[in-house]
Amino acid sequence: APRPGPNLILTVDRNIQNIIREELEHALEEFGAEKGTVMVMNPKTGAIMASYSIPTYDPNHFGEADPSVLSDPAVSGIWEPGSIMKVVTWGGGLDSGTISPGTTFYDDGALEVGGRVIYNWDRKGRGLVTMEEGLIQSLNTVAAFISTSMGTGRFYNYLRRFGFGTTTGVDLASEEPGMMRQPGDSNWFPSDLGTNAFGQGIAVTPLQMITAVSAVANHGILMRPYIVHQLITEDENGQE
Repeated sequence: APRPGPNLILTVDRNIQNIIREELEHALEEFGAEKGTVMVMNPKTGAIMASYSIPTYDPNHFGEADPSVLSDPAVSGIWEPGSIMKVVTWGGGLDSGTISPGTTFYDDGALEVGGRVIYNWDRKGRGLVTMEEGLIQSLNTVAAFISTSMGTGRFYNYLRRFGFGTTTGVDLASEEPGMMRQPGDSNWFPSDLGTNAFGQGIAVTPLQMITAVSAVANHGILMRPYIVHQLITEDENGQE
């Protein structure tokens, strides 16, 4: 005869979960987007405190759900992160000693890397800027300057150490490793060293990205994300 399964206690905070649900619904309506994901993580432990994606489905009517929305995009969906990746690039540059906050770079709005010219989002230069100013203004040229100064070996070593290109080991099903081309791969190009620094030409999951940024908030310590806090089982007498 079947027996009841264990009680499952998650790390999810239902108050935070409700807040991000409301905020995501408002954001998609405001900007006319079709889908989105929000995650909240405790950077010191890796505990996933909230995760919500749209479109979604009612788990009480699982059999009636559209199969296309059954997978969790927080762990299965990949996208080009864009400028969020600059937090990782600056972090690697600082940790390796390649740059300091006051290191300067003359930004004329364009920088050639591997035969490709990289521009800022507005194709304008800012003149002499520090690394701190480059991050504040989200300058692509400064990001590419940092990655090329680090060199291919050191830069991609930091991307791997931040968890990109592999699964995090989270206790959720169907996690994707993302997509990160590396030197030596047939589809890697020298220009990738510049574009990957500001999140283009690389694909990550929302979980990978929040885990990496959490490592920066956690003084460089990368935690394994998890959502199961505790399993409580009962013995034959019904005692926990």
